[in-house]
Amino acid sequence: MPEAAVLSLVTPAYNQGQYLAETIESVLAQDQLGIDYLVLDDGSSDSTLQVLQDYTDRVAWEHQPNMGQVRTLNKGWGRANGKYLAYLSSDDILYPGAVRKLVEVLEADPTIACVFPDCDLIDEESRVIKRSVCRPFNLDQLVVDQECYIAVGAIFRRSAFEAVGGWKPELRLAPDREFWMRLASQGSIHFHRESLAGYRMHPKSISYKDVSEETSREYIRVLDDYFAQPGVPPRIAARKEEAYGKATLVLARNRFRSGDLKRGFALYAEACRLHPPLRSATVKLRLLRNVVSKPARVALSAVRSVLKPARA
Repeated sequence: MPEAAVLSLVTPAYNQGQYLAETIESVLAQDQLGIDYLVLDDGSSDSTLQVLQDYTDRVAWEHQPNMGQVRTLNKGWGRANGKYLAYLSSDDILYPGAVRKLVEVLEADPTIACVFPDCDLIDEESRVIKRSVCRPFNLDQLVVDQECYIAVGAIFRRSAFEAVGGWKPELRLAPDREFWMRLASQGSIHFHRESLAGYRMHPKSISYKDVSEETSREYIRVLDDYFAQPGVPPRIAARKEEAYGKATLVLARNRFRSGDLKRGFALYAEACRLHPPLRSATVKLRLLRNVVSKPARVALSAVRSVLKPARA
């Protein structure tokens, strides 16, 4: 039987061929011994397969019919034998020494269930757009405020993963944050303040497609499941209505972004009923930006298409 790895790292790859080689190289450059690395090509139609073929002698990889990110990650983690587990998106990168430094944190304190580093935003050319964009983990912010600052490079104990289970395939928008809610029951989630990863921003990394209200309602369903479980911290249980109000505000924001103003205002009214402080001018201004943002994007796109020089 092969010796267990220190870390089992999975990269789900889907149509990010232009960035995948840099992602893989960032893993191969790590100075931590015992990394079990698996790349799962989730039915890509771009150059992903060709990129992976160049790494056949150095990286374990597999091509599969499209399953979606969640099922692909669960598949990879299901094969893992590492003491610790992690994932790295196929367009993000780890900085040198990242794995070693994060594993050292976990090795030093068995009460830590997960450690994640600070990270930088990078562009298509890997130039830093903004440094140090993460913040310490706060369960109250995650559950109540709908804010998650765990980004690239999080590593968690396999034992904690097995205790709570993998990501939920029925979730499309928030499978990661729902997982962190469950994982927090297994120990602390530690923020390592050094930037050790790059989170890539590019056109494909941002979805401009309309998100249906039904899809957005998974934020409500996540709260339903969370508050239905035993052992919810009293301080969070006391803010249940606030949590539902802010989740409903997310639904309202998505309706505004989709151009459905009538439904957006109705959901905003419901959010305010659940949590009256959401009537503040600051919240209204943020929603207003969502109302005007989509038409502005459409207009800008039209202008760019007119001004763009024709190719020879």
